[in-house]
Parts: sequence; structure tokens; C-alpha cells
Amino acid sequence: MKKRIEISLRMRLFLFLILFLVVIMLALLLIFFATDVFSTGINEIKVFLANELDHIAGNVETEYGTLAVDGIALSETISGILEKEMKDSGVNPFSLKENPHLLNRLLDSCMDPLLAALSKNTASAAYLILDATVNPHISDADYSRAGLFLRNMEPNAINRSNPSIRYLRGPVVLAQSRNLMLLPQWEMEFRTTSGDFFHKTMENADSNLDISRQYYWNPNAVLHGDYENAMLLCVPLAASDGTVLGICGFEVSDMLFKLQNAPDISVQPRFFSILAPLSSQVLDGSKAMFAFRSENPKISGDLKTYENKYKLSVFETSDGTQYVGLFREINLYPKDAVHGDENWAVAVMLQGDLLNEYVKSKNTPMLILLALLLVFSIAAALYISRRYLSPVLRTIDKVKEHGLSQYTKTNIREIDDLFVFLAEQDAYYNRKEQTLPHDAEATEKQPERDEEAEAIFREFSRKLETLTRAEKQVFNLYVQGYDAKEITEILCLSINTIKTHNKRIYYKLGVSSRRELMVYLRKMREKGCPISIE
Repeated sequence: MKKRIEISLRMRLFLFLILFLVVIMLALLLIFFATDVFSTGINEIKVFLANELDHIAGNVETEYGTLAVDGIALSETISGILEKEMKDSGVNPFSLKENPHLLNRLLDSCMDPLLAALSKNTASAAYLILDATVNPHISDADYSRAGLFLRNMEPNAINRSNPSIRYLRGPVVLAQSRNLMLLPQWEMEFRTTSGDFFHKTMENADSNLDISRQYYWNPNAVLHGDYENAMLLCVPLAASDGTVLGICGFEVSDMLFKLQNAPDISVQPRFFSILAPLSSQVLDGSKAMFAFRSENPKISGDLKTYENKYKLSVFETSDGTQYVGLFREINLYPKDAVHGDENWAVAVMLQGDLLNEYVKSKNTPMLILLALLLVFSIAAALYISRRYLSPVLRTIDKVKEHGLSQYTKTNIREIDDLFVFLAEQDAYYNRKEQTLPHDAEATEKQPERDEEAEAIFREFSRKLETLTRAEKQVFNLYVQGYDAKEITEILCLSINTIKTHNKRIYYKLGVSSRRELMVYLRKMREKGCPISIE
């Protein structure tokens, strides 16, 4: 039979308290999960992203919309100036390429409107490209175009009354006449390539559409010989007869975009925003504009998007790097525009690993607090178990040493009542033992003369024969020193069955308790009488 593990009263109380604490902790965790306490970091990020996206997307639509309107107005102004100058010179608009000697005069007449347009806008540059070259006889004349490119070195300055303008493209004489400094990357004319922003705008110009439906936003690119990435607003320059004379517009450099649209860094310094073409839920990172305050994300490929379980967008690069954030489509063109089918989106995001670190940092204080609470609770349970049981254990030790008559009150009602009861029972059985025939005591001293005691024990032995087989089994185990609980395990009987056998045994033997029974057994052992029965 497997022996049951004995646990002290103090350890039992301690384990019960620990079990109670575990239940409380589990209940707290359940409440925390139900109330999204551990999602605080994610919820803060979602609110932050939504606010930043609203702000940045609105700002981009406003700024780009304003530039588009001003670009259209600039196109109409310059187109009128060009047509008037050519008319005064007796040149038809369609023969512009055949009159390169007019180009400097035309560019000079357009310089002041271009300067004025740049001064009143937050664009980083304003430009004009004519569909002609001053030297049509050179080998690459088809890819060389006359024009002007004026760059504002402080486009985001509060005071724009005297912007710092630099000269990047155009005849030197025009820069000198207006005291404009040339940039180190200066070139006489624009170098164009097939399919670039110039040719795309020229080829898609439609005389049947209003000029406000023909502008084009060229994605992030670098001019030949320049060093700065930028988006270009390209608006056709159309004469009254429909002839397209060239293009004009504004530049939004990557530096200007960053200054205007970098996300707030109060939550995490490495959030960044992008403006990129969108197709089939894929952002084209190679043509995107980035705004950041800490570190350039350097994304150069597609960003596939999908939604995670937190209702946030996941942006995944071709090499598996993941960013998490939100994005929104914006309108850079009217729906009926030539390029109205091109979709753009603004996104605010953060690398996935950094987001996980932020969420963990928000949950760590709560987890530490719970751990400290658990440690404190265990210490309290240990202290309470010792403090609560100390008087009981001291009293038990004293009873073991001096007997029930010398017990000390514990001031615990139930425990004190138990000791009082046990003391009364002990006194009762002592008195009853003393009421056995005096000859029984005499028998202890002079066994040969205790005839009455002999008669009592013979009668007790006779009564033993009246026990049933099952009652004899129980009796024999009592004789061997087992208690009722151990007997139930040995005989594989219930405690109620053992209690029933006890009552019958006591009744048949004429005793009232196990204690009285043990008195008879002790006397019989002393007399050398056999006790075990078959």
C-alpha cells in the first residue's frame, strides 16, 4: 500500500494561502487581458499613427494641391509671355525649334515670373524647359533642351521675402543680370532621356483638355548632374493654337519633404513617413519620398502591404524586412485628369522589431509590478502561516510535555474548546479506569489473588468470540496499533463501514470507546493472555 505524504499543519496552511494567491493572480491576469491592459503600447501606437497620418496626409494633399494650382497659373502666365514674344518676333509657336536665336530672349522674359512664383511658394525650386535647344546641330541635340532652373536654398524659411535663390540651369548671362549665384552643378541646358518627365509630359499633353487636367507629378528622381532627389510638378506650356512649347513647374526636394512631413518623435524617434505610388496594395519604394528625423530607412524596392491582428498595416520588403504602420491613399490629380489613374499613398511606419521593443517596454513595468506583488504575497503567506499557527503549535508542544491538564489558552475559540474537551475526556477515562475493580489493581501487584479481575477478563475474552469475521479483522488491526483511517486503507473499506464495525465491536465487548478497549488490551498483555483472535 502506498504511504500517503504527511504534511504539517503550517505547510498545509501555507499551501492553501499560495493556492488562493494563484487564483487571485490568475483572476488579475484575466481581467488585464479582458481590458487590454497589456495592449496599452499597441493602442498608443495606433492612436499616434492615426493622428500622424491624418496630419501628414492632409499636409501633403494641401501642399501639393497648392503647388499644382500655382503651377497651372505659372504655365498660363509663361505660355502667354512666350506666345507674345514669338508673335512680336514674327515666329509661329510650332516653329520654335527652328529659331534657336530667340531662346535667350524668351528665357529672359520668363525669368521674373519664375522668380516671383518661387518666392511665394514653399517649393524647393521652379523651372522652365522649352522644347528647343540653342545648338540644334550637335550630335545629341534631341536630348538637350534650353530652360531655366532656379533653386531656393531655404524653401522652408519663415521669411520668404528675400529667399536664397541659386542658378542651376540656363544661360549664364541671365544669372549675371540678376545677381544670381551659380550652383556647382550648373549646366547650360537640361539633359533629357526618352520616357523621362519631360517627354512623358509632352507626349501626354492633350489640346482638348484644360491645362488643369494635364499636369504630372514625376516620382522621386535626380536631374542629370544634380545630387538631390526630388519630385517635379510638370505642367505643359501650350500656345493658343494647341502647340506644346515645353513644360514648367516646381520641385519638391527630399530635404523639403522631410522638413515638412517628418513624424513626431515623442513616442519613438525612428518613425518615418513616405509618399509613394500605390498599385495593387504595393507601395513603390524606389519612387518614394521619405521624411524622417533619426535614420534614413533606405527602402529601394516594393513594399507589399497587408493587415495584422492589431488592425495595423504591415509593409514587407523583398528581403523580408517588415515595417508596421498605417497608410492612406491621397489624390494628387482630378479624377478626369490625364494621369488620374495613378494612385499615390502616404504612410507612417516603424520597423517591426522596434515596434515590438516599444510594446515590451510598456508592458515591462506592469509585469515587474505583478512579480513584486507575487513575491510580497508569498512572503505574507509564509508570515501569516507562522504567526497564525505559532500559539497552536506551542500549546501542542506543551501538552505533549506536560499533558492536557497543563495546556495554555491560545485565544482561538475552536482550538481552546478542543483542548478543553480532550482534557475532560482524559479525566473521564482516568476516572473510569480507576473504577475497575480494586482487585484489578491488586492483580497488578498480586495477580494470584485477583479473582474478580480474572472473571472480568474471562468475560471479555468470551465476548471476543461473539465478533463476526469482519469485526475480528478490524479488532486485530486495532490490537496491532492501527487507527481507523489506516484500517480503511488496509481493508479497502469506507470510513463509514469501519465506524459501523467499531460501534458493533464496542457494543459486543461492553466498552464505550477505543480508549477503554485499549485499557482491557493492555491488562490482557500484562497478564500474558492471547489477544489476537481468529
